[in-house]
Amino acid sequence: MEDLDGLEIRHLRYFLTVARSGKISAASQELNIAQPSLSQLIQRLEKRLGITLFARNARGVELTTGGEVFRRGVERILEELESVLAEAGSAARVVRAGVCAGVVPALLTDIENAVTGPRESIVFRSESSSRQVELLRSGELDFGIVRLPVEEEDVEVATVSEQELGVVTHTEHPLAARAELSWADLAGQRLLWFDQRRAPGYAKGLLAELADRGWQPRLHTVDSDRHALFTHTLRSVPGLVALRPATSVGADPHLVWHRIADGDAPRERFGLAALRGGAHAAAVRRIAAKPR
Repeated sequence: MEDLDGLEIRHLRYFLTVARSGKISAASQELNIAQPSLSQLIQRLEKRLGITLFARNARGVELTTGGEVFRRGVERILEELESVLAEAGSAARVVRAGVCAGVVPALLTDIENAVTGPRESIVFRSESSSRQVELLRSGELDFGIVRLPVEEEDVEVATVSEQELGVVTHTEHPLAARAELSWADLAGQRLLWFDQRRAPGYAKGLLAELADRGWQPRLHTVDSDRHALFTHTLRSVPGLVALRPATSVGADPHLVWHRIADGDAPRERFGLAALRGGAHAAAVRRIAAKPR
């Protein structure tokens, strides 16, 4: 098979044209290449294959027995290649996107509409924000929906969602009856936290904001992506609260969302990410340019 290295489809088409016309001169005119060049190409092809493809005579050339076998095989290969290309061209392209925890279904629909076109579909997979950056670099993801900020310089990001954070308590918590809570109300409360490696930029930024507001809570770290575990942890650990957007509570009768008083609430932002300079970076820049 190494002898076939460098063999191009056009060489096979040249061979078929010579076989059909029976004359190098006529084939060269049809192909619009010089006759000596075509003769040399056929000779190199014969040498590469180790087969005499044509018998030369006064009238021109005719296929040898081996040449006829090669002709039938080449025609079959080219027909199959055209069929494969047509099938591949008609197949729907799949866009691969990562999704971090906390993304609401409506945002997934918005992203799907924004990055897919006709004959395209999208497949979402659950991954942490930091893991999505790795998968974008390796080419396993086309896009990522990540919790911001993402500080890596090789990643293009457009903000696609921004929500006010509030305090979430269990209904059995002593502060559950309060509609609003101030930062002073949270003194002594512990904060339900997550593995910071999953979204290091967000974790660093949020803790800095809380410190600026005078609250430096003890952190209670639990992998609480699952809603049942989130609710159970808030119920079972005394003096524990969470910071989440109101959408994280929904209609759960066991949880209460409290607005932070004086409009001084941090905000949670999600972004659509793609590798900078990659095939999908333009789509991210296009979304970033749209007014929100």
